Amino acid sequence: MYRKLYQTADQIEAVLRERKAPAAVIGGRVLPGFIEMLLQLAPGTRVNQVKALQADLALALGNANVRVTQQGSHLAVQIPRAARSPVRLSALLASLKDIPPYTAVLGLAEDGAPLLACLTSPEVAHILIAGTTGSGKTSLAHTILLSLCQHHRPSRFGLVIIDPKRSQESPFVRATEHHRLLDIAHTTEEAIAVLRRVVAVMEQRNTQLEPQPRVAVYVDEVADLVQTGGSAVVDLLTRIAQRGREAGVHLIACTQKPSAKTVGSLLKANLPLRLVGRVVSAEDARVATGISGSGAEKLLGSGDFLAVTAGRVIRFQAAMPN
Repeated sequence: MYRKLYQTADQIEAVLRERKAPAAVIGGRVLPGFIEMLLQLAPGTRVNQVKALQADLALALGNANVRVTQQGSHLAVQIPRAARSPVRLSALLASLKDIPPYTAVLGLAEDGAPLLACLTSPEVAHILIAGTTGSGKTSLAHTILLSLCQHHRPSRFGLVIIDPKRSQESPFVRATEHHRLLDIAHTTEEAIAVLRRVVAVMEQRNTQLEPQPRVAVYVDEVADLVQTGGSAVVDLLTRIAQRGREAGVHLIACTQKPSAKTVGSLLKANLPLRLVGRVVSAEDARVATGISGSGAEKLLGSGDFLAVTAGRVIRFQAAMPN
């Protein structure tokens, strides 16, 4: 293993030297999903120069999914490993103690530490989950919601589901039965009716002083819903995103089409936590993460995600819900 790491470091340095962007590999880590090599840029070498050489590094290392990313004061070259160990929600929950209220389990961060998200935090509040088919976005959404259901009684946490895929007999549907506040909405008309009820309750709560159970509104394939439901859907989702946190209502929206045309206006409303798996293009990655150069289009799929909030980017392996 150590010999392979030294060879990889030499290859990286050779590519950067040949492309007039010299840098030294000053360390590395073997992580559950990939190998990470830290770079110290030579005087005169710019960050953008190295990032622009991502394709050259991928070719030299024989791995199309190489990413160049910022790690503190250094750049890092991340090289996927051939074998990744799966992360299971049940095992992760068993290893955690004293999880704070309304805190969801996401998976394992790139350093092997559990990654959690507290819905009551302004940096979380509402969540966008984006990724192509096979990225693991629906599985991640189920993991988030199941972890919340397992740690809260139905009197403290409720769930509203909009699911155009009609997965009525899935284990997730059965496992969340007691926490669901309304029947699952499948059609656009049903979705609009459900969202109107949520908004009405949300606005009523804003006039009440006593604590209320928190509610997660889970919308699968939100871009499709926006396209079929038009401005009515956009307006309702935007009101939830803008005013829901204070009323204890949280939006969790999934999409495999994170384009500016389909979800741009909703993203501008207020979805502070972005969980982004592999997407089709760098432009989709920019829209979904809200930043340029995230490299989400180079992720591996099958639960390989970036968590983006408040200017921070954390790569993690999403936990599987079973």
